[in-house]
Amino acid sequence: MDCIRKMLSLLKKFRKEEEDVENLFLQNGSALLEELISFSGGTYDIPIRSYSAQELVKATNNFAGRVHASTYGYICRGTLQGRSILVKMFINFPGNPASHSDFDILAGAVRDIAVTSLMSGNRNVIKIIGCCLEFTYPALVYEDARFEILANFLDPNCDKLLSWKSRLKIAKSIASAILYLHTAFPTPIIYRILNPHNIILDHHCVPKLFDFSFVISLPPGELQVEDDLIWIPGYFDPEYQSSRFVTQKTDVYSFGVLLLVLLNGQGPICRANEGDPEHIVNYVNDHIQKDDQFKQIVDPKILKESSVNHRQLQAFINIALRCVQAKGENRPDMLDIARKILQFE
Repeated sequence: MDCIRKMLSLLKKFRKEEEDVENLFLQNGSALLEELISFSGGTYDIPIRSYSAQELVKATNNFAGRVHASTYGYICRGTLQGRSILVKMFINFPGNPASHSDFDILAGAVRDIAVTSLMSGNRNVIKIIGCCLEFTYPALVYEDARFEILANFLDPNCDKLLSWKSRLKIAKSIASAILYLHTAFPTPIIYRILNPHNIILDHHCVPKLFDFSFVISLPPGELQVEDDLIWIPGYFDPEYQSSRFVTQKTDVYSFGVLLLVLLNGQGPICRANEGDPEHIVNYVNDHIQKDDQFKQIVDPKILKESSVNHRQLQAFINIALRCVQAKGENRPDMLDIARKILQFE
Protein backbone atom coordinates (compact mmCIF):
# COMPACT_ATOMS: atom_id res chain seq x y z
CA MET A 1 0.00 0.00 0.00
CA ASP A 2 2.85 2.42 0.87
CA CYS A 3 4.40 1.74 -2.52
CA ILE A 4 1.13 2.60 -4.26
CA ARG A 5 0.83 5.84 -2.24
CA LYS A 6 4.36 6.84 -3.26
CA MET A 7 3.61 6.13 -6.91
CA LEU A 8 0.41 8.19 -6.75
CA SER A 9 2.28 11.05 -5.06
CA LEU A 10 4.96 11.02 -7.76
CA LEU A 11 2.30 10.90 -10.48
CA LYS A 12 0.49 13.92 -9.00
CA LYS A 13 3.80 15.81 -8.77
CA PHE A 14 4.62 14.94 -12.38
CA ARG A 15 1.19 16.06 -13.57
CA LYS A 16 1.52 19.30 -11.56
CA GLU A 17 4.90 20.00 -13.18
CA GLU A 18 3.41 19.31 -16.62
CA GLU A 19 0.56 21.73 -15.90
CA ASP A 20 3.03 24.41 -14.71
CA VAL A 21 5.11 24.03 -17.88
CA GLU A 22 2.00 24.20 -20.06
CA ASN A 23 0.77 27.32 -18.25
CA LEU A 24 4.17 29.03 -18.65
CA PHE A 25 4.25 28.12 -22.33
CA LEU A 26 0.79 29.60 -22.92
CA GLN A 27 1.42 32.70 -20.79
CA ASN A 28 4.82 33.48 -22.28
CA GLY A 29 3.74 32.55 -25.81
CA SER A 30 0.80 34.94 -25.61
CA ALA A 31 3.06 37.76 -24.39
CA LEU A 32 5.55 37.07 -27.19
CA LEU A 33 2.82 37.14 -29.83
CA GLU A 34 1.61 40.52 -28.53
CA GLU A 35 5.14 41.95 -28.69
CA LEU A 36 5.69 40.67 -32.23
CA ILE A 37 2.44 42.23 -33.37
CA SER A 38 3.24 45.48 -31.56
CA PHE A 39 6.75 45.99 -32.97
CA SER A 40 6.06 44.71 -36.47
CA GLY A 41 2.62 46.23 -36.95
CA GLY A 42 1.29 42.70 -37.42
CA THR A 43 3.41 42.05 -40.52
CA TYR A 44 6.03 39.71 -39.09
CA ASP A 45 6.59 36.45 -40.98
CA ILE A 46 9.63 35.06 -39.19
CA PRO A 47 9.02 31.66 -37.57
CA ILE A 48 10.60 31.29 -34.13
CA ARG A 49 11.69 27.77 -33.23
CA SER A 50 10.47 26.74 -29.78
CA TYR A 51 12.70 24.49 -27.69
CA SER A 52 11.66 22.66 -24.53
CA ALA A 53 13.24 23.38 -21.17
CA GLN A 54 14.44 19.79 -21.05
CA GLU A 55 16.26 20.22 -24.37
CA LEU A 56 18.15 23.31 -23.16
CA VAL A 57 19.02 21.80 -19.77
CA LYS A 58 20.53 18.82 -21.53
CA ALA A 59 22.21 20.89 -24.26
CA THR A 60 24.01 23.10 -21.69
CA ASN A 61 24.71 20.43 -19.06
CA ASN A 62 22.31 22.20 -16.72
CA PHE A 63 23.65 25.65 -17.77
CA ALA A 64 27.20 24.87 -16.70
CA GLY A 65 29.19 26.60 -19.46
CA ARG A 66 28.56 30.25 -18.59
CA VAL A 67 30.41 32.72 -20.82
CA HIS A 68 28.83 36.06 -19.86
CA ALA A 69 26.97 37.40 -16.83
CA SER A 70 25.12 40.62 -16.07
CA THR A 71 22.42 42.01 -13.79
CA TYR A 72 19.66 40.26 -15.76
CA GLY A 73 21.16 36.76 -15.75
CA TYR A 74 23.73 35.00 -17.89
CA ILE A 75 24.63 33.51 -21.27
CA CYS A 76 25.95 29.96 -21.47
CA ARG A 77 27.28 27.77 -24.26
CA GLY A 78 25.94 24.36 -25.22
CA THR A 79 25.42 21.86 -28.01
CA LEU A 80 22.00 21.15 -29.46
CA GLN A 81 21.41 18.61 -32.24
CA GLY A 82 25.11 18.72 -33.10
CA ARG A 83 25.11 22.52 -33.30
CA SER A 84 26.97 24.87 -30.95
CA ILE A 85 24.56 27.36 -29.36
CA LEU A 86 24.35 30.17 -26.82
CA VAL A 87 21.46 30.28 -24.35
CA LYS A 88 20.49 33.52 -22.64
CA MET A 89 18.70 33.05 -19.32
CA PHE A 90 16.90 35.78 -17.36
CA ILE A 91 17.00 35.64 -13.56
CA ASN A 92 15.75 37.92 -10.80
CA PHE A 93 18.61 37.67 -8.31
CA PRO A 94 17.40 38.04 -4.69
CA GLY A 95 18.89 41.04 -2.92
CA ASN A 96 20.41 42.47 -6.10
CA PRO A 97 19.87 46.28 -6.01
CA ALA A 98 19.68 46.26 -9.82
CA SER A 99 16.89 43.66 -9.84
CA HIS A 100 13.52 44.47 -11.33
CA SER A 101 10.05 43.15 -10.67
CA ASP A 102 9.05 39.82 -12.14
CA PHE A 103 6.77 41.66 -14.54
CA ASP A 104 9.61 43.88 -15.80
CA ILE A 105 11.96 40.94 -16.30
CA LEU A 106 9.30 38.94 -18.11
CA ALA A 107 8.47 41.93 -20.34
CA GLY A 108 12.17 42.46 -21.08
CA ALA A 109 12.77 38.81 -21.96
CA VAL A 110 9.76 38.68 -24.28
CA ARG A 111 10.73 41.99 -25.90
CA ASP A 112 14.28 40.73 -26.41
CA ILE A 113 13.06 37.64 -28.25
CA ALA A 114 10.59 39.60 -30.38
CA VAL A 115 12.93 42.37 -31.52
CA THR A 116 15.98 40.12 -31.94
CA SER A 117 13.93 37.89 -34.24
CA LEU A 118 12.63 40.89 -36.20
CA MET A 119 16.23 42.11 -36.55
CA SER A 120 17.49 38.72 -37.75
CA GLY A 121 17.99 40.03 -41.29
CA ASN A 122 20.62 42.50 -40.07
CA ARG A 123 24.13 41.03 -40.08
CA ASN A 124 25.15 43.32 -37.24
CA VAL A 125 22.77 41.72 -34.75
CA ILE A 126 23.49 38.42 -33.02
CA LYS A 127 21.36 35.77 -34.73
CA ILE A 128 18.54 34.13 -32.80
CA ILE A 129 17.64 30.56 -33.75
CA GLY A 130 14.86 29.98 -31.25
CA CYS A 131 13.56 30.40 -27.72
CA CYS A 132 12.14 28.46 -24.78
CA LEU A 133 8.84 29.53 -23.25
CA GLU A 134 8.79 26.91 -20.50
CA PHE A 135 10.89 28.78 -17.91
CA THR A 136 9.54 31.50 -15.61
CA TYR A 137 11.26 34.01 -17.90
CA PRO A 138 11.61 32.96 -21.57
CA ALA A 139 15.11 32.05 -22.72
CA LEU A 140 16.77 33.00 -26.01
CA VAL A 141 18.77 30.57 -28.12
CA TYR A 142 21.44 32.16 -30.34
CA GLU A 143 23.80 30.71 -32.87
CA ASP A 144 27.22 30.42 -31.24
CA ALA A 145 29.11 33.56 -32.23
CA ARG A 146 32.26 32.63 -30.21
CA PHE A 147 32.22 36.20 -29.07
CA GLU A 148 34.11 38.72 -26.99
CA ILE A 149 32.36 41.68 -25.34
CA LEU A 150 33.60 44.99 -26.79
CA ALA A 151 33.93 46.45 -23.29
CA ASN A 152 36.72 43.97 -22.59
CA PHE A 153 38.81 45.48 -25.40
CA LEU A 154 38.25 49.03 -24.14
CA ASP A 155 39.12 48.45 -20.50
CA PRO A 156 42.16 50.61 -19.62
CA ASN A 157 43.77 47.59 -17.95
CA CYS A 158 43.25 45.28 -20.93
CA ASP A 159 46.20 44.24 -23.09
CA LYS A 160 44.06 43.38 -26.12
CA LEU A 161 44.47 45.63 -29.14
CA LEU A 162 41.96 47.14 -31.55
CA SER A 163 43.28 48.61 -34.78
CA TRP A 164 41.82 51.83 -36.17
CA LYS A 165 40.33 49.78 -39.01
CA SER A 166 38.55 47.57 -36.46
CA ARG A 167 37.23 50.59 -34.56
CA LEU A 168 35.88 52.11 -37.77
CA LYS A 169 34.23 48.80 -38.58
CA ILE A 170 32.53 48.78 -35.17
CA ALA A 171 31.29 52.36 -35.64
CA LYS A 172 29.91 51.60 -39.11
CA SER A 173 28.27 48.34 -38.05
CA ILE A 174 26.56 49.71 -34.96
CA ALA A 175 25.45 52.84 -36.82
CA SER A 176 23.78 50.55 -39.38
CA ALA A 177 22.09 48.47 -36.67
CA ILE A 178 20.71 51.54 -34.84
CA LEU A 179 19.59 53.11 -38.12
CA TYR A 180 17.75 49.88 -38.97
CA LEU A 181 15.89 50.10 -35.65
CA HIS A 182 14.96 53.72 -36.37
CA THR A 183 13.76 53.21 -39.95
CA ALA A 184 12.81 49.60 -40.75
CA PHE A 185 9.65 49.29 -38.66
CA PRO A 186 6.18 50.89 -38.70
CA THR A 187 7.38 53.32 -36.00
CA PRO A 188 10.98 53.99 -34.88
CA ILE A 189 12.37 51.67 -32.22
CA ILE A 190 14.75 53.29 -29.72
CA TYR A 191 17.51 51.07 -28.35
CA ARG A 192 18.20 53.20 -25.23
CA ILE A 193 21.05 51.19 -23.66
CA LEU A 194 23.81 51.47 -26.28
CA ASN A 195 27.21 50.89 -24.68
CA PRO A 196 30.23 48.56 -25.17
CA HIS A 197 28.71 45.90 -22.89
CA ASN A 198 25.94 45.30 -25.44
CA ILE A 199 28.23 44.93 -28.44
CA ILE A 200 30.13 41.76 -29.22
CA LEU A 201 32.88 40.91 -31.68
CA ASP A 202 32.40 37.41 -33.09
CA HIS A 203 35.22 35.04 -34.06
CA HIS A 204 35.45 36.82 -37.44
CA CYS A 205 35.66 40.21 -35.62
CA VAL A 206 32.22 41.17 -36.97
CA PRO A 207 30.55 43.61 -34.53
CA LYS A 208 27.06 42.62 -33.42
CA LEU A 209 24.49 44.33 -31.22
CA PHE A 210 22.59 42.26 -28.69
CA ASP A 211 20.14 42.62 -25.77
CA PHE A 212 16.94 44.32 -26.90
CA SER A 213 15.29 44.04 -23.47
CA PHE A 214 14.87 47.78 -23.01
CA VAL A 215 13.93 48.97 -26.49
CA ILE A 216 10.83 51.09 -26.83
CA SER A 217 8.87 52.11 -29.93
CA LEU A 218 7.52 55.58 -30.56
CA PRO A 219 3.73 55.87 -30.78
CA PRO A 220 2.44 56.36 -34.37
CA GLY A 221 2.90 59.96 -35.46
CA GLU A 222 4.83 60.91 -32.32
CA LEU A 223 8.46 62.02 -32.00
CA GLN A 224 8.86 61.08 -28.35
CA VAL A 225 7.50 58.78 -25.66
CA GLU A 226 7.65 59.15 -21.90
CA ASP A 227 9.07 56.25 -19.93
CA ASP A 228 11.00 55.39 -16.78
CA LEU A 229 14.73 56.05 -16.83
CA ILE A 230 17.06 53.24 -17.88
CA TRP A 231 20.34 54.28 -16.29
CA ILE A 232 23.49 53.65 -18.32
CA PRO A 233 26.28 55.68 -16.64
CA GLY A 234 28.12 57.95 -19.06
CA TYR A 235 26.04 56.99 -22.11
CA PHE A 236 22.85 58.53 -20.75
CA ASP A 237 21.13 61.26 -22.79
CA PRO A 238 20.89 64.33 -20.50
CA GLU A 239 17.54 65.33 -22.05
CA TYR A 240 16.08 61.89 -21.34
CA GLN A 241 17.41 62.17 -17.81
CA SER A 242 15.74 65.53 -17.16
CA SER A 243 12.47 65.04 -19.03
CA ARG A 244 11.97 61.23 -19.10
CA PHE A 245 11.10 61.54 -22.79
CA VAL A 246 12.75 59.06 -25.15
CA THR A 247 13.46 60.17 -28.73
CA GLN A 248 15.62 58.98 -31.63
CA LYS A 249 18.20 61.52 -30.41
CA THR A 250 18.50 59.44 -27.22
CA ASP A 251 20.34 56.80 -29.26
CA VAL A 252 22.31 59.47 -31.12
CA TYR A 253 23.77 60.76 -27.85
CA SER A 254 24.80 57.27 -26.70
CA PHE A 255 26.31 56.57 -30.10
CA GLY A 256 28.38 59.77 -29.91
CA VAL A 257 29.80 58.70 -26.55
CA LEU A 258 30.59 55.29 -28.03
CA LEU A 259 32.52 56.98 -30.87
CA LEU A 260 34.64 58.94 -28.39
CA VAL A 261 35.35 55.84 -26.34
CA LEU A 262 36.32 53.95 -29.51
CA LEU A 263 38.58 56.82 -30.49
CA ASN A 264 40.36 56.93 -27.18
CA GLY A 265 40.22 53.22 -26.38
CA GLN A 266 42.83 52.63 -23.72
CA GLY A 267 44.45 56.01 -24.31
CA PRO A 268 45.22 58.92 -21.98
CA ILE A 269 41.64 60.07 -21.39
CA CYS A 270 40.42 56.61 -20.55
CA ARG A 271 43.27 55.95 -18.13
CA ALA A 272 43.01 59.37 -16.50
CA ASN A 273 39.26 59.02 -15.97
CA GLU A 274 39.17 55.27 -15.30
CA GLY A 275 37.15 54.74 -18.45
CA ASP A 276 34.29 57.00 -17.30
CA PRO A 277 32.48 57.99 -20.55
CA GLU A 278 31.02 61.20 -19.09
CA HIS A 279 34.47 62.48 -18.16
CA ILE A 280 35.75 61.49 -21.59
CA VAL A 281 33.08 63.66 -23.27
CA ASN A 282 34.01 66.64 -21.08
CA TYR A 283 37.72 66.06 -21.66
CA VAL A 284 37.35 66.01 -25.45
CA ASN A 285 35.30 69.20 -25.40
CA ASP A 286 38.02 70.88 -23.34
CA HIS A 287 40.88 69.81 -25.64
CA ILE A 288 39.35 69.90 -29.12
CA GLN A 289 40.75 73.33 -30.00
CA LYS A 290 44.27 72.72 -28.74
CA ASP A 291 47.19 72.26 -31.12
CA ASP A 292 48.07 68.87 -29.65
CA GLN A 293 44.45 67.67 -29.64
CA PHE A 294 45.27 64.34 -31.27
CA LYS A 295 47.90 63.49 -28.67
CA GLN A 296 45.45 64.53 -25.96
CA ILE A 297 42.37 62.77 -27.35
CA VAL A 298 43.34 59.84 -29.58
CA ASP A 299 44.65 56.50 -28.37
CA PRO A 300 48.44 56.56 -29.05
CA LYS A 301 48.18 53.10 -30.63
CA ILE A 302 46.01 54.61 -33.37
CA LEU A 303 48.46 57.44 -34.02
CA LYS A 304 51.26 54.91 -34.53
CA GLU A 305 49.43 53.22 -37.39
CA SER A 306 50.83 54.29 -40.76
CA SER A 307 47.45 54.17 -42.54
CA VAL A 308 45.76 56.71 -40.25
CA ASN A 309 45.45 60.34 -41.36
CA HIS A 310 44.58 63.30 -39.16
CA ARG A 311 41.83 64.58 -41.44
CA GLN A 312 39.88 61.38 -40.93
CA LEU A 313 40.44 61.50 -37.18
CA GLN A 314 39.26 65.12 -37.10
CA ALA A 315 36.09 64.23 -39.04
CA PHE A 316 35.44 61.33 -36.67
CA ILE A 317 35.82 63.57 -33.63
CA ASN A 318 33.53 66.21 -35.15
CA ILE A 319 30.78 63.64 -35.77
CA ALA A 320 31.06 62.38 -32.20
CA LEU A 321 30.89 65.88 -30.73
CA ARG A 322 27.81 66.72 -32.80
CA CYS A 323 26.13 63.62 -31.39
CA VAL A 324 26.80 64.50 -27.74
CA GLN A 325 25.30 67.99 -27.81
CA ALA A 326 23.29 68.61 -24.64
CA LYS A 327 20.13 69.47 -26.56
CA GLY A 328 18.64 66.85 -28.84
CA GLU A 329 17.66 69.42 -31.46
CA ASN A 330 21.35 70.20 -31.98
CA ARG A 331 22.25 66.57 -32.68
CA PRO A 332 22.13 65.09 -36.20
CA ASP A 333 19.78 62.27 -37.21
CA MET A 334 21.07 58.72 -37.22
CA LEU A 335 20.69 58.61 -41.01
CA ASP A 336 23.03 61.58 -41.40
CA ILE A 337 25.55 60.03 -39.01
CA ALA A 338 25.51 56.64 -40.72
CA ARG A 339 26.03 58.20 -44.16
CA LYS A 340 29.07 60.15 -43.00
CA ILE A 341 30.67 57.24 -41.14
CA LEU A 342 30.12 54.79 -43.98
CA GLN A 343 32.15 57.12 -46.22
CA PHE A 344 35.28 56.51 -44.13
CA GLU A 345 37.75 54.12 -45.73
